[in-house]
Amino acid sequence: MSRFKAVIFDMDGLLTDSEAIGLIIMRGCAARQGVDLPTDAVRKTVGIHAAAASDFYHQHYPALNTDQLFRDFRLAMHEAARAGRIPLKKGAAELLAALNKRGIPRAVASSSGMETIRTYLDSLGVLDDFDVLLTANGLPSKPAPDVFLRAAEALHAAPESCLVLEDSVNGVRAGRAAGMTVCMVPDLFPYTDALAPYCDHVLPDLAAVIPLLDP
Repeated sequence: MSRFKAVIFDMDGLLTDSEAIGLIIMRGCAARQGVDLPTDAVRKTVGIHAAAASDFYHQHYPALNTDQLFRDFRLAMHEAARAGRIPLKKGAAELLAALNKRGIPRAVASSSGMETIRTYLDSLGVLDDFDVLLTANGLPSKPAPDVFLRAAEALHAAPESCLVLEDSVNGVRAGRAAGMTVCMVPDLFPYTDALAPYCDHVLPDLAAVIPLLDP
């Protein structure tokens, strides 16, 4: 029997290799409006939902039409997913197989919208590998724990029995605030000692999570 009753995945940068191409596409969408959006600015919006990112861009880049920005971004990212340009992260297939073998329920709890979640997972052939799909849209953005707590409830698991897999600073902070075991698999953001209070494990890829599943 596993030590965990449920596993909760972030999506972008954790399950799907979408963050690096997302930086390029977001900058390109801003450039079409005549705004030079620095990479560091886009990185500040990683791991938060569109409403929170929109607030950030309004504050720092008021010339941006954020409704148009996110509409263009979403369409371009969906096109990239359907074209096979957004692959699964290393070890994801192995981890999903291990969870299936052990019968451990799992969820995706993402700051992306539901259409994006379904588009990415369907394009990768893993949509049916998840029992629950949740978006943080309409909830407080990570690092608030709300989307993870909703996922635990939907999976009928106590928060303390859940393993959260995250790649972002906001994500690991949200997992800790939810009272869950938190594993960071870094992507754009490297692990630093400042993240130690929020991470129980830091691993190089998703396949390395498999040994954590057993007592």
